[in-house]
Amino acid sequence: MHAEDLRRRLNLLRETKCNVLGLGEALARLEDRSLPPRSVVLTFDDGFADFYRVAWPMMREFGFPATLYLTTHYVRHNLPVFDPALDYLLWKGRGQQLDWPEITGRRVSLDPAGRQLMIGVLQAYALKKKLTTVEKDDLLGELAKRLGLDYDAFRQSRILSLINEDEARELSTGGADLQLHTHRHRNYIHEDLFAREIVDNRDCMAALGLRDAEHFCYPNGAQVAQEPQWLQRLGIKSAVTCRPDLVAPGFAHHLLPRVVDCFPLSETEILAWVHGTAALLPRRRTTQKTLGSQRIQAGPKRIAYSATNR
Repeated sequence: MHAEDLRRRLNLLRETKCNVLGLGEALARLEDRSLPPRSVVLTFDDGFADFYRVAWPMMREFGFPATLYLTTHYVRHNLPVFDPALDYLLWKGRGQQLDWPEITGRRVSLDPAGRQLMIGVLQAYALKKKLTTVEKDDLLGELAKRLGLDYDAFRQSRILSLINEDEARELSTGGADLQLHTHRHRNYIHEDLFAREIVDNRDCMAALGLRDAEHFCYPNGAQVAQEPQWLQRLGIKSAVTCRPDLVAPGFAHHLLPRVVDCFPLSETEILAWVHGTAALLPRRRTTQKTLGSQRIQAGPKRIAYSATNR
């Protein structure tokens, strides 16, 4: 969403006398039933650079605590995140013909169907070639060149880059609550691979001096049935999904719901959640996806571009 929309959201919370609490305090007071009226916890996912540049300064201005669920691989390798950057560059090149015979074998028209095709083709190419993070960035640079786009300017804009290590430290010392979101923004159906993501995520944060990571957000809001038990074995105290609901005493702390606020959500809908009525209204079922042989709960896709917002 635009910065002015976020500001309106925060003003709405203040005007309706919401009590914005830190995540740890809110969970403790949930259990001892001492939550004040209209208690709210604000969480942000991934750790894109605009959290540091725009959102966190606004949180401080309003005096609101916030939790940032940080995926750390692209903090360490501070380059544009491959998948959304690939999507974005193809969108920027919309309407063109992409001529890349070594990869596509033919010219591809970058209409919506062609862009979707090329996302799959280039992702598959990177996987097949086992490209490193730097090599994938080179691939993005070559794509930008073939589309007549200035990749250096794109990188410098940090539109789709995460915070860097210094910014992560500054956020933490400034009061932001940085928590776990896997290292590579991946979800797995096998406990050993899933645990590796958490351990790598936690180790990377510890190397930055961030040692209180004990809460978790499922990547894309998706999880398999066994993951709450895996998280408990890893010493994780809570985990949030993207299933919208109000949190009440007795909710499983490793399957906490939350309302994902993004630009299609109206102010009326936000007010309905603040006043508790939205939880009573019928909603579409959460999307089901298949991961290997497992059924997973998936949250909403939240990356969207328009001609006016980039």
